[in-house]
Amino acid sequence: MSEQVAVPTLATIIPCHNNADTLERAIYSALIQPELDELVIVVDGASDNSLLVAQKFAQSDPRVRAIGLATCGGPSLARNLGAAAATTDILCFLDADDEHLPGYYAFAKANLAANPQWAGLKSGIQIVDLPDDLSCEDSDPRYMAAVFSAPWNLAMRRPLFWLAGGFPQGEAFRGKLGSEDTVFNTAFRECFDVWFTPQKFCRHYNRPGSHLEVFLRRARVVDGQIHFNEFLPEELDGSLRDATVRHVAQAVANQSMPSLKTAANAA
Repeated sequence: MSEQVAVPTLATIIPCHNNADTLERAIYSALIQPELDELVIVVDGASDNSLLVAQKFAQSDPRVRAIGLATCGGPSLARNLGAAAATTDILCFLDADDEHLPGYYAFAKANLAANPQWAGLKSGIQIVDLPDDLSCEDSDPRYMAAVFSAPWNLAMRRPLFWLAGGFPQGEAFRGKLGSEDTVFNTAFRECFDVWFTPQKFCRHYNRPGSHLEVFLRRARVVDGQIHFNEFLPEELDGSLRDATVRHVAQAVANQSMPSLKTAANAA
């Protein structure tokens, strides 16, 4: 008789700051998937009705918890607080203006259960609402750069999220680049094995001036390589590079601390 693989539990964290116009769409995209076990919405100092929207869902669905922060601490803080509130085996993150597409949670649960060597899995992404003068096709190297820097298409084992340092919260990461997302992904992949599926389980709605749009406007592809036509102050003065090196180095150092690894394995 073959041994039955236990089905892991899965939580999605939604950080939200003044996204009342799109939050319901994001929440529905998670809740319609029966494989979702927890949904933690962290409303980050919003001045619109975002918290009321989150509380409405928390009152009607026991899987939902709404956390309201009095002041805005940024997306990294909101995601880390949501991750701390979650109790599941697997963590996913979803921005308040995006969607997780049907089948994502079932796919993540099944594949992470069947492949204990994987710390997480990355999926392909649908990108919509780009301006007419921009494109990001699957064959464009910038597409894969976006895939591997985004936070909302990575399903990961919860203890390893913390072992990789969580999302960095320093001022160096709160610029136009969305570098907190890139740095977390870099640290996670530096420390652990992440599997990639080209299946597009996440839909990203571009907004004017978004991190993705800034990236596409300043990046060009020459002979298959990405080159930047401008650099931002935090890149020019080296502060972002230095902060990134420190965060990734700390994540790597965590792997050699027996107490942390033991705690992660036990969880």
